Amino acid sequence: MVFARTKLVMEDNCFEEEPGTVTIRLVGPNITKLYKQTYELIKAVFNVTDSDIQETMYQWGKGKGKDKFAVTWWLHKDLDSFSYFYISFKLKGQGNEESGSASIDIRGLLRSEYPQDTVWQRSLFYEMMRTFWHRIFYHKKREEYAEDCRHSVILLQRRIHDFFERLKEG
Repeated sequence: MVFARTKLVMEDNCFEEEPGTVTIRLVGPNITKLYKQTYELIKAVFNVTDSDIQETMYQWGKGKGKDKFAVTWWLHKDLDSFSYFYISFKLKGQGNEESGSASIDIRGLLRSEYPQDTVWQRSLFYEMMRTFWHRIFYHKKREEYAEDCRHSVILLQRRIHDFFERLKEG
């Protein structure tokens, strides 16, 4: 992430087709175990540490023999000095050890930031060079990053599904 007062930001969804969000719906036993396992899978699949994931919402309630929960995590993974993944994971569910249901929404963004703090960075000549460099060299790299984002989200989806199948089997 570029730390600048003024910057040009380019943002693309990892999945170009609408709605751009991957939704996983699960029904079965031990649904509350998804909270810890999903967090660990995010770290493993995206190869990030705890400091790269921020939990922005956490709600957990107990009532009538079922737990009800909602959690939102944001992942921030630097790719190079200009680009990073900014991915939202929303886990909602309710249930107990016998039955329950949950949904996980994943929305991935690829962002590139170019600082524009100095007079040179705001000049027309610099902008022409930056645009040329971006179109000739960096555009291909951004396409590779978007592909990595798609592959990682799909891998996470498969690993969550595999974990849930093991939960159902006991």
